[in-house]
Order: sequence, then C-alpha cells, then structure tokens
Amino acid sequence: MTTKQEIRDYFAKFDKEGGKATARNRTPEERSDAARKAVEARWAKNENRIAKALKEVNEGTKTLLRRATARKTKRKEKP
Repeated sequence: MTTKQEIRDYFAKFDKEGGKATARNRTPEERSDAARKAVEARWAKNENRIAKALKEVNEGTKTLLRRATARKTKRKEKP
C-alpha cells in the first residue's frame, strides 16, 4: 500500500509540468486568448470590489443623513 506522501510526490511531478506542457501545446493565438481572459477576470474582480465599497459608502451616507434629519426633527418638536 502506498502512503499519502508517496501519492503527493507522484502527482507533484505533474503539477510542475502542467503549465509548461499546456503552453507548449497551444498556438500563440490560444496563449494570447488565455492571457486576455485571465486579465479580464482580474479586472472584473477588482471592479466588483470597488462597486461593493462604493455601495457601502453610499449606504453609510444615507444612514447618517437619516439620523441627522431625525435629530433635527426632534429639536424642532421640543419647545
């Protein structure tokens, strides 16, 4: 029976060769397309982060505005 470490070592050989073998088997156009898709995915990820942060800021601003309006209303009612 093989140990877990032997299995890891066996598959590690393929891991190191994987990207190089893929690059060798692709045409320049295919490599370019793969690189372009990777870049677009990274940019989309960053755009989603920025959109989420802006949404949080806007929600925080709305909350502060509601609180300020409520305080102002309470002060007018007190006299």
